[in-house]
Amino acid sequence: MPLIMLKDDEVALDTPLPWNLLDAEGTVLFRESSVIDNPALLAQLLKLGLYRCVPLSAEADKPEPAAPEVQTCSMAQIQLAPGDPVQLQSLHGHSTERYQVRMIGVHAPVSLMVTAPTLHGRLVFIKEGQQFLVRGFVGKDAVAYRTRVLKSQLTPYPYLHLAYPETVQSMRIRSSARVTVNLVASTVAPCGPGAARIVDLSLGGARMLSRSPIADKDDEIKVSFRINPSGLDVYLTLRGRVRAVQRQEEGTAEFVATGVEFHSLSEQERLYLTNMVYQNLLKDTV
Repeated sequence: MPLIMLKDDEVALDTPLPWNLLDAEGTVLFRESSVIDNPALLAQLLKLGLYRCVPLSAEADKPEPAAPEVQTCSMAQIQLAPGDPVQLQSLHGHSTERYQVRMIGVHAPVSLMVTAPTLHGRLVFIKEGQQFLVRGFVGKDAVAYRTRVLKSQLTPYPYLHLAYPETVQSMRIRSSARVTVNLVASTVAPCGPGAARIVDLSLGGARMLSRSPIADKDDEIKVSFRINPSGLDVYLTLRGRVRAVQRQEEGTAEFVATGVEFHSLSEQERLYLTNMVYQNLLKDTV
């Protein structure tokens, strides 16, 4: 049940309510047409947070978030530089292996040179002619293109020559972009440790589902979870503030949905989150 948090001036004393008045969990506190005549009570309720349901018409008319626009450009336009990390995803048969490599250089319009992929510290055997989907990031743009291996070299060090792509797909990522995920998380809040499942993630925060409440609105919270941006296993512990706590049903089960806004992110944490969000947006779009 979508809820709208009310501002102080939207609930008046001694005036019939135009809608049901609810708490953050969706429980009806005062029904439509009820009158609140106690100033102290109203002040306390506003401090705790008062809500009303989103009108059905407003929900139906709510525009869908604009999907990131994919554009086609040339390799020269995206300006990947030596040292930039890119990801190779195998397109061979049913294999979906992903390898993190780095750009070495470009010899337009013949080939791109990248470091040879490794797995568990060992070189991966790559056949000439093997096809890959290459993904990378340039500024706020996520890019992807298909290519094949022209030559696998072992001297003077292991590297690959990839076919120079005729076109590249580029997608501008908004800072508010959110992705659907399914990440196991542990939490630490004033009420103690807890466990939840992150179902929605962005650079600014996350939405988590749990069987029981893990924190109260406005609580400071630490959220720990593991992500795998570009094939790199990373364990993050992020600080945030709880912005919303609501009851939510999934099938026959009832969960507590907790919205957290991240703050005080380090540059490294921001980089990992950015990579994770971009990677998931690219996965089904580019």
